[in-house]
Amino acid sequence: MRKKLRVKKLMVTVMAGISMLGVGVVAGNLSSYEVNQPVIAHADSYPTIHAKVLVGNKMRDITFGSWGASPVPNSKGVVTRNSNLKGFVNSPNISGYKPNVGWVNFYYTTSTKTTKLLNKLYYTKIKGVAVTYKTQKLTKQVKLAPGHDFYNHIPGSKYTAKRLHYGRTYAGKTITIDEQGIKKGMKTPYYRCYYKGKEIGWIYYSAVVNSVKYTKIKKTATVISNPKNDFYNHVTSSIYATKRLHYGKTYKNKKVTINDKAVRVGTKTPYYRCYINGKEIGWIYGGALKNIK
Repeated sequence: MRKKLRVKKLMVTVMAGISMLGVGVVAGNLSSYEVNQPVIAHADSYPTIHAKVLVGNKMRDITFGSWGASPVPNSKGVVTRNSNLKGFVNSPNISGYKPNVGWVNFYYTTSTKTTKLLNKLYYTKIKGVAVTYKTQKLTKQVKLAPGHDFYNHIPGSKYTAKRLHYGRTYAGKTITIDEQGIKKGMKTPYYRCYYKGKEIGWIYYSAVVNSVKYTKIKKTATVISNPKNDFYNHVTSSIYATKRLHYGKTYKNKKVTINDKAVRVGTKTPYYRCYINGKEIGWIYGGALKNIK
């Protein structure tokens, strides 16, 4: 009689676990799915979910650290301590290879401790392009909206690239560069960057710009008769996102007052912040002005 009561108690525990989970999910011991999920009676210890998978041209036994599963009822419709599992696994990262899918379904047989993948999973070698490297010695600033991130290697090269930092983490910061790399078929580089002497990774060139030095001044000038430049809300190619405020030709031959100039490191001609009748019309390249005095 006491034995029957224990069995009944076990079944109640199992069913309570299933009710709490909705689908009775058991999670791998390395799985993100484990968080805040009740453990049902079946899972005294989590099984190791692994299977043979084609990686490149060789079969390899892969262990899946991230998975979620439900216990499968037996022929009598009862979930027991030895029930099999049915669920899904996330495709693990394998250096130098990429999976054909991000996750697959699986069936785990408890008695034999074997896993059968219910969908096709295989890995193909990442074919990276050649990169030409060159030593550099540069100082630049990260844009406020860089649009790219920092990686341990140049993305798309023969090395597996992993993001080290979001580009925005260093927005506005001054960084140094000791090397550039240009991928075959491209003309623009990636830069290997350092912040305060510590390497932070490779980033695409368009995420960084030359530093700008600002100087308060009080001058007047005249917009030339055929300006090739326009007025912007910020110095172009600076850390700020720029927007054209006026076409330069709109103010051709007009006299402007200036209260600020900016010089990008590595260049000679300044940009000027201009006003007409006390109203700001924006920053313009110095080549569009004459009689600056």
